[in-house]
Amino acid sequence: MRKNKTYPNIGLSSLTAVLLAVGALLLSGCGQEKTEVAKADDHAGHDHAAEEGYTPIPHSHEVASETCFICDASKRDKGRLWCKEHDRYEDRCWLCHPELEDKSRMWCKEHSLYEDECYLCHPELKKEDGASASVTPSAKTSEGGHALFCNEHNVPEAECGICQPDLAASLLPGDDMKVRFISEASAGKAGIRTELPRMSEAAPVIGAFCETQYNLNTMAKVTPLVGGVIRLVHKDVGEIVEAGEPLVELHSAEVAAAKSAYLSAVVELDIRKQSFDRETRLQKQSVTSEKERLEAQANYRKAQLAVSNLRQRLINLGLEIDEIARVENEQDTSAQLIVCAPFSGTLVDRKSVMGEAVEAGHPLFTLADLSTRWLEISVPSDHVGQLQVGQPVEAAFPELPGARITGRITWVDTSIDPDTRMIRARALITENAEQLTSGLFGKIYIATGQKQLSAIVPKSSVQRHEGSDFVFVQNAPDLFALRRVSLGNARDGQVHVLAGLTPRDSVVTDGSFIVMSEFLKSRLGAGCVDD
Repeated sequence: MRKNKTYPNIGLSSLTAVLLAVGALLLSGCGQEKTEVAKADDHAGHDHAAEEGYTPIPHSHEVASETCFICDASKRDKGRLWCKEHDRYEDRCWLCHPELEDKSRMWCKEHSLYEDECYLCHPELKKEDGASASVTPSAKTSEGGHALFCNEHNVPEAECGICQPDLAASLLPGDDMKVRFISEASAGKAGIRTELPRMSEAAPVIGAFCETQYNLNTMAKVTPLVGGVIRLVHKDVGEIVEAGEPLVELHSAEVAAAKSAYLSAVVELDIRKQSFDRETRLQKQSVTSEKERLEAQANYRKAQLAVSNLRQRLINLGLEIDEIARVENEQDTSAQLIVCAPFSGTLVDRKSVMGEAVEAGHPLFTLADLSTRWLEISVPSDHVGQLQVGQPVEAAFPELPGARITGRITWVDTSIDPDTRMIRARALITENAEQLTSGLFGKIYIATGQKQLSAIVPKSSVQRHEGSDFVFVQNAPDLFALRRVSLGNARDGQVHVLAGLTPRDSVVTDGSFIVMSEFLKSRLGAGCVDD
């Protein structure tokens, strides 16, 4: 911390004369020249410091690691404008605002504050929270209630986008900052064109990326339940089949053995039934004993169980109930096994060739119902609180221009991917799903609210800055407003602006990047903050 300063014994008349001289110099130098330069054609890139004879007074700290509000922006009063050109608070910059100076107060030249508020020179003025004991002016007015005005660009200082570009990051949708060109003809010469926005209804949305996939709930791998040799392939990939329609015919020794065992069990069952019936009649006539009848009954039940087990075995091998009935009626012991479609759909993959020996579980075909599809979605984690099952979605794909693909969220993951910092979600597409091909990458928009009136502007009108979206609205031939907006759906080169625009706003449609360059020129070493 810098030690308290001492001042030489100066007479009152001498001090008054010095103050009057400095005030006259500032009033005659800064105010007049700044207004005149603002109107000159070579307005951009001028150096106020050189024109006004401004020489900054360096400040120092006793401890090398020590900083103050001049060299550390984090220690400045929140919401108080800073004059980057002269390294001081905007409401204490007499070079830019000579009308604000209070000549009756002592001035600290080293820290550009009044002596009665400079807590760096007078630590006793410092509050416990580290702020100055003086009243902190707002961002738009000085301590005396005077509005801070940028004479160079003829707009309020708090709205000057060229002098205060850092304030753009704090704007809310509908708020703006002003960007003034050097002349009224500049915008036209630069090719800047404007249009009134078209109004339509749209809902607030989250933009994310998606990939099309088959609906795994309506997809099946068609496989044999027993090994064998492919004798015939009835269908090919791409064909639409009905449930139960034959796809592949197999020759399987295991199937032949199972059929033979089943037919033998059926014959055994018939014999056991006849024996039981005979023993029952004889027992009633007291010809045979009850023990013999019970033995016949037990053998009959065992035969029934054997038939039931062998029937279930045939079902497990892939035979349907009607096929088993045919085997029984026709006494069929062949090795033929027909593999059929489990449901109606489209064959999207084939891995079967005649003569190929396959094992149980080998995929012969992949069958899918293409009337629905899944969209696998990756959403940035900062939107996790806005995702809900049931929200409507609309997807767009470069390969399908003009296609309207809509659906709803059916699943939201409960964890965030640690590598991508994305949260996964899934949408079910039930309309126009036949237009989709699995593996397409596209953009998806998830509606998070109700539809509302919105403005439609070209995507080229939107400029991205500090993580927010902006458009430029022309207020005068040489004056443009950098307007913060909230975006909705985008399609075919157009984007919905949900908040920030009205039907009467003249939006820059051609040359938006040129206006953005004018706004950012102070960061590139031009404009009134040029050092």
